[in-house]
Amino acid sequence: MENRKNTILLTVIAVATLLVAVVGATFAYFTAQGGSSVQTPVNVNTAQTSNGSFVTNGQIRIDANQENFGQGMGNRTSTATATVEYSASSTAASNFCYTVGLQVTANTFEYTTEESTPELTFTARKSANAADLTSATTMINQRDITTTTASTTIQVPNTAEGSEFIHKIDATEGQTINDQWDFTVTLVNLSSDQNENTGKSFTGQIVFTHVECE
Repeated sequence: MENRKNTILLTVIAVATLLVAVVGATFAYFTAQGGSSVQTPVNVNTAQTSNGSFVTNGQIRIDANQENFGQGMGNRTSTATATVEYSASSTAASNFCYTVGLQVTANTFEYTTEESTPELTFTARKSANAADLTSATTMINQRDITTTTASTTIQVPNTAEGSEFIHKIDATEGQTINDQWDFTVTLVNLSSDQNENTGKSFTGQIVFTHVECE
């Protein structure tokens, strides 16, 4: 009888351990997959229900090699787009604020001229509450990022080349506002010898952060 009790107890422990392992593995799998999602919902704490979200498409990446970057081949570009959407509640007007930037994850490019002529540039454009970017405002225009180091985040101002970085959406009751963005990094093909940048690369990602409105 005692042996039978021990057998039952050991069986229960084994089953419980297996369940914990399966649940843990499943959770880890979905956590890892969740890191690749491009849509980030934001819960806005107001007296009424309001909703905001960030959606990004594409990663900024430029690789220079002998096949794609040489004399007469033109510039190389990489572009990502994004949408910021905010919906006010049906009962009251409200606002939503955020910051946006280009986070450099890797960059091995360098200057190849004595004058340090820009060879890698960054441009950011925003179109407020529009379905496209035909009327976009250029917030950053071809800023030199040739030697910008990894882990640096280039914050995008809320006016053209301005010094304030909080973007604000004001919505009337029941209104949905969409900010459209595009971001472009360009490897400029100069008329001079740029062989030192052959085999170099740049990667970056667009990062949004919901902040409190001032």
